[in-house]
Parts: sequence; C-alpha cells; structure tokens
Amino acid sequence: MKRIIKDFTGNAHFINILKLIILTGVFMTASQCSIAPVYEGLIFNDEFDGTTLDRTKWDLCPQWDRQGRSSWRDDMVSVSGGNLRIRFTRDPALGSSKSNNTSIAENWIRSGGVRTRKQNPPYDLIFANSFGYYEARIKFPVVRGTWGAFWLQSPTVSTIGNGGRDGTEIDIVETIRNHIGEYNAALHWDGYGEHHQSVGGSERPVEIYDGDYHIFALEWTPAEYIFYVDDIVFWRVDGGSNFKNVGINQTPNYIKLTVESADWAGEIPQDFTEDYMLVDYVRVYSRKP
Repeated sequence: MKRIIKDFTGNAHFINILKLIILTGVFMTASQCSIAPVYEGLIFNDEFDGTTLDRTKWDLCPQWDRQGRSSWRDDMVSVSGGNLRIRFTRDPALGSSKSNNTSIAENWIRSGGVRTRKQNPPYDLIFANSFGYYEARIKFPVVRGTWGAFWLQSPTVSTIGNGGRDGTEIDIVETIRNHIGEYNAALHWDGYGEHHQSVGGSERPVEIYDGDYHIFALEWTPAEYIFYVDDIVFWRVDGGSNFKNVGINQTPNYIKLTVESADWAGEIPQDFTEDYMLVDYVRVYSRKP
C-alpha cells in the first residue's frame, strides 16, 4: 500500500477508486484500477520514501578507495524525492592525494554506496539472504569511466576450493562501458587474489540508458541464477559449462548499491562535474513474484 500511495497520492481517479471500494466493498483487480499488485513472500524492502537513510536496513559503505580511481565517502549518499541518491563527482584534489599519476588524479571520482552490512568493524550483517528474488528499480547515469552497480556480496567470498558454493559475489547489474550502451552481470568467487575466478553475461535485451528507470532482478535458487532486466531474462547460469562447471552459492549474501571508477574503464569526460545514480526501491522476496 505504501507504494500505491506514493504513486497515486493526489490523483482524483485513485481517490474515487478508494471511495468505491469503501462504499461497495467491491475490490477490483490490479489491471482494472492500474495499481501494481502486492506480492506475498516479501522479506526485505525499502521504498526510500523518507528523508534519511534507514539505518535499520542499511549502512554506508566503508570509506575505502576503490578500483584505483575512486573513493567512497559518507557525504555522497542521501535520500530524497522517493529515491536513494548516490552522488559522484570528479575530485582531482582527492586524486592527487591518492596517486602520483596525473591522469589518474585528474580522473579521480568521489562517490559512495550503501550496503546491508555495518560500515565499521566487526561489520555485523543487517540483512543477508541466499535463495530468493531480488529486484531494484534504478535510473543509471551515462558517464564514461564510471559505473553503477546493484550487487550481492558474500562474507565468505574469499573461501577457496569449493567452486563458489561457499561464497560468490553476484553482480546483478554493472553499467561498465555505459557510454557505448553496455551493461553486464557477473560472478566472482575464490577470493580476489591469485585464485580468483569470474564469469559474466553481457546480453542486452533492453536499452537502459534512455533517461528512465528500469527494473533489474535476480532469481537465485539452489540450482541456478537467472538475471532479468524489465522482466526479460538476459543471463542464466545453471552451474554447467557457462559457469565453468562449478557450483551455485549456497550461503547468504548482503546487498550493495554503489558507484565506482577505474583507469581501465576509460577517462572521465572533460566537461563532467557530477551526476547521480537513483534507486527508486529495493525488494527481496522468498520466491519470484
């Protein structure tokens, strides 16, 4: 009901529907009144309808340097207008303090992120889950050299030797190379050192850089991952040859929403100053709605 109210408050047609329901006791279907149905099995959600980050559900990402050309900072995350807003800016002064390479320093990005895990040691989990259906409605910006991401991180991703079954980073969507219309999903396991393994899917059935919001989702079962954009499957991983014949993660992950930058992703446009990744909602169901 919260989402319905957000979308229809002040709409005379919606008010008349409510009056009709109250007076007649007749409940119409979602298609009859153009209201999205409420699904069962919801185990986590945030509609970002407030004015501050809900710390019972999220914390800020640690203020770490990321990918050799960006830094997460607390002041780059806000909630307003029904959105989680992750701001990112060019920050050559910060870059100069991080790198002696002039090009890297000039293209350094100050950004932010949130996660369902505490920001500081001992990094307690706020929300973590394994099998289910994860979705977020996001408007991604287009800025060469940067990318936004909706992903699930495993506290045990560094465990080596069990083929990802005991910890896998699951990138539901990353907007790497967004300036040429690309985006992808990816999986990472066996840590991030010499044993690191990964595989990715890059089919793009939907144009997501049209200035509108799009829904990105993951269906995660004990036997497979299915990745969606606007309800269209764009990658399916069943533990077979397209996953290097290894297993599906069987352990809980926590949620992350972030913006990052890297030298390998290309130079930031000369005229870039700042932009935002906007998240309308995040929802997790025990099964696909």
